[in-house]
Amino acid sequence: MNYSDVLYETQVSYGEATHNKGLAIYQAFAYAYDEMDAFLHSKSYKVKVQALTALFFVAIKGGVIFAKNDPFTDDVFEELGAAYSKLSEFALGSAEDDKLMLEHIRLVASYTGVIDASGI
Repeated sequence: MNYSDVLYETQVSYGEATHNKGLAIYQAFAYAYDEMDAFLHSKSYKVKVQALTALFFVAIKGGVIFAKNDPFTDDVFEELGAAYSKLSEFALGSAEDDKLMLEHIRLVASYTGVIDASGI
């Protein structure tokens, strides 16, 4: 599975949450997190990074304001930070899909502050 596929699945989950279930965007973030469980807890590091990046990218683009001191937010930020802390081990190529993912990783890292985005 490539990043574009994971991004699409995430967008579908957000759309279902906001349009079909009438959830607010932050609630849609939690809903999408649950829907993406198989990707987020994959044994494959690449799939996990793809899923976390897509989850946060769609949330950021949708205008989510992450609740401070919220246990769920804290846990997901911790997951993101742990995954992104190993990005130096992650080999991205020059394929368009890899370039898109790298662009999204930079945006997510910059927005969330979980790691220094300038080193990516």
